Amino acid sequence: MKKVTLTELNRHTSAITREVIERGEPISVTMRGRPVLRLVPEAAATDDPVAALVAAGKASPPRVKSTDTVRRAPAKLSRSLDGILDEERADAEF
Repeated sequence: MKKVTLTELNRHTSAITREVIERGEPISVTMRGRPVLRLVPEAAATDDPVAALVAAGKASPPRVKSTDTVRRAPAKLSRSLDGILDEERADAEF
């Protein structure tokens, strides 16, 4: 990771920022030899959070696409849900 001093950042903000964006690599900013902050390029926006994690290197893509997901049939109730809730609410003490 490239390092620049805080003074350099103040003098060449545009050039350093452009370098981070173009190279896609973070730059460490130091003050008196100690790192005080890091400039990191923004990750590409995506609607898929898994794809974003894979792109950031924090996850690996699935090796096999899952096909064993089965939708269950809706449960049949002997009474309407509204009737059950009304009965429960009538029994409740307020």
